[in-house]
Amino acid sequence: MKFMIRCDVEGVTGVTTYHQAESTAFGRDMLMNDLNAAIAGLLATGDHEIVVYDEHTDGRNVLLDQLPDAVSVICGKPLYRAEWGGIDASFDAMLMVGFHARAGVPGALLPHSYSLRNLRLAVNDFELGEIGMEAAVAGDFGIPVWLVTGDSAGMAEAEAILPGVRTVTVKEAMGESAALCHSPRRTARLIEQAAREIVASPPPVKPLSFSHPAKLDIRIDESPFLQALRDLCPDSFVGLQDLRFVADTVTAAWSDFLHLQTEAEKALINPPNGF
Repeated sequence: MKFMIRCDVEGVTGVTTYHQAESTAFGRDMLMNDLNAAIAGLLATGDHEIVVYDEHTDGRNVLLDQLPDAVSVICGKPLYRAEWGGIDASFDAMLMVGFHARAGVPGALLPHSYSLRNLRLAVNDFELGEIGMEAAVAGDFGIPVWLVTGDSAGMAEAEAILPGVRTVTVKEAMGESAALCHSPRRTARLIEQAAREIVASPPPVKPLSFSHPAKLDIRIDESPFLQALRDLCPDSFVGLQDLRFVADTVTAAWSDFLHLQTEAEKALINPPNGF
């Protein structure tokens, strides 16, 4: 079988602050603990092809020298395109390792939706975070999500969005920067066992699908970034802080925003006229 593993860091074992998640040895070690456990569980069931997409920050967090030969990694976070969402129809299933709740969820650990400046994401008026958005992108290609790992609030969100999905809770959320954390040995054991079991008995979860065309609404915090978006694409705004993208698929709509976001970030670094 062919598996895609999306990985993030805020939801991995032991991480309770954004500082730990951002390019620290601890964050990387915990990422590799959880990621390699999922990989070990899959490979224990056969000679599968596994591709990891590194979702966190710049997409260069996975320690390649710690991976088995059967695993390849998409590094650097290449932007999605309408016809490619970091995944395509050649995959059998997707796993998510190290994920978390969406922005604004009370009591969740490090809740956010890709960026702290994104206050709200919704597809066809259904509010999503990173778990839901990546599942919806996979759903555009007919790919189900079989396993999600992360904090308790994130796993509750995954189970609500993806009925039947298998989840592994690696820490119990106790607020935005606090959690009851389990040992990496324990979480690795739980993740590996879950990964074995989803291959032996695939969970009864369907690809997350939205009606087309897809309407993507994004609310951005008031900031220089928001002003850069206004300057670049005023026609995409449906309110002072709200953008809307309508496209044939969720992947295409999300891709439109990602490309615009990249242009806005460049504009902030190199403003027009040198200002």
